[in-house]
Amino acid sequence: MIIQEGRLVVTNQTLTTEERIQNYYDNLWSVGKEFGERFIDVGFHFGYYEKGIINEIKAIQNMNRHIGILLGLSDDRSYEVLEAGCGIGATTRYLAKQYPKCRFTGISLGIKEIEIAQQIQKQHNIQNTRFFTGNYTKTDFQTGSFDRAFALESFVYAVRKKDVCLEISRILKPGGQFVIIDGFFPKDLPPNSFLKNNYILLLSKRALPGIITLQEVQLHLQSAGFTDIVIHDLSKNISLHYLFGGLVDTFKNLVVTESKQLFRRLKGKKSADTDKIIGGAGFIEMLLGLTKNLGYYAIVATKH
Repeated sequence: MIIQEGRLVVTNQTLTTEERIQNYYDNLWSVGKEFGERFIDVGFHFGYYEKGIINEIKAIQNMNRHIGILLGLSDDRSYEVLEAGCGIGATTRYLAKQYPKCRFTGISLGIKEIEIAQQIQKQHNIQNTRFFTGNYTKTDFQTGSFDRAFALESFVYAVRKKDVCLEISRILKPGGQFVIIDGFFPKDLPPNSFLKNNYILLLSKRALPGIITLQEVQLHLQSAGFTDIVIHDLSKNISLHYLFGGLVDTFKNLVVTESKQLFRRLKGKKSADTDKIIGGAGFIEMLLGLTKNLGYYAIVATKH
């Protein structure tokens, strides 16, 4: 496996980073019925743990609720809201039900994801949502067509993070707000080789092009015309995810799937896509998070 200029070279086949991400998430929702039933209504992202919340699904729902607060949404205001990297649209659907006067648009690279989002939208007859397949770094939306935009654990999937900020700035109205909720390095890459190697492994398992520092995010936002940048450190609020989301299960997934991949390699077979998706990524995230080498933040920026 070789990474060159935003492209991953695998044996004789070359995939763009966008294609890897698309394949990753399209495969993700095919890994099993139990997985789909567990996350399809709330979303596959970190939960926001507060006092009294110890259930993983309730924490994920609470994160969806918290995003509405960060966006400054209210019952008596009508906003056009974009979710950049919406996945199957769970957060968008949640917000659409909470704020019926607003209209929500979701965009994602995943073809299967958008198909699922559109099916659920139709089944539940949700009138104030729409979903499109596409790249949020380069959209067909008109300039100044949104009041709010947010990227929930999708910002890090952009090959060029600066392009996200420039495109969101273009499609936001003056005074519009952009909320980024994601994992970033507080200062720099992990200081020792063991953690660095685990970081590289995490990129491979999550189909991530790379994680950047908080300072780099701020610089990209400022160069794209955003001001009043406020950073909320949510690292403590999501740290319980590793405990209540299944510390034992996380470690078990690491051992079981890595063993399966080793066994398949010894037999001269390729690793299954499901093994690549589940195997060890959660454990590596936990390792980087608990050692405070990787933080989790909500960044709120206003377009000048």
